[in-house]
Amino acid sequence: MKKKLILILCIVFLTTGCVSINDSSIERIIKEVTSSNSKVYNHTNEGFKYYLPSGMTISYKDEYNEIIKCDGYKFYLYVDLVKYFNNVENDYEVEKNIYYSHIFENKKIKGIVNVYEIESDKYLISVNYNYAKIEAYVKKKDINKAVIKALIIATTMKYNKNVIINMFGKDLSSLEEEVNVFNIEDDSSTFLQVDDTYYAEQNYDSEVIRKQ
Repeated sequence: MKKKLILILCIVFLTTGCVSINDSSIERIIKEVTSSNSKVYNHTNEGFKYYLPSGMTISYKDEYNEIIKCDGYKFYLYVDLVKYFNNVENDYEVEKNIYYSHIFENKKIKGIVNVYEIESDKYLISVNYNYAKIEAYVKKKDINKAVIKALIIATTMKYNKNVIINMFGKDLSSLEEEVNVFNIEDDSSTFLQVDDTYYAEQNYDSEVIRKQ
């Protein structure tokens, strides 16, 4: 119950504006969000589920990817179901000469938060944790909020191995990893680019909050 409360308070703290997070360090944000270890979720895809913070809406999804809209930004979520199934551990290294890079560990799972300064008042936040990657271009004043939202998604991510087997068959070891349709390379556009052969704008409603 305490862990669930921490997540709820974090979401209220984020969405109501009652407490300013602009003065908090990203490292402190990482520590606070990852310490919740909540099992609450309100959104499901075929092989995974997670908690979608208030104010965020799904505009596109397939087996690996989702586009999530919030406050005029697009958050791009990619989950590596093949790596999850094969229990492949990610090996991260702190990136030098970027705005921010920090490796963290929670429940013996390593993750990394990177923030890249692309141009004046344009930053790419990239959160990798628990076989999930969330990225978005945001303004400097929104970096902390974006990191919180991305971390809530990543830390509440739960996979369904039986469903994944039904999706791809029993032998996932032969499948190609990193089947990511999102091109994360910046091309000076406002948002990340998506392969047009995969993308079609759709609207999805969040489901009723459940517990595992």
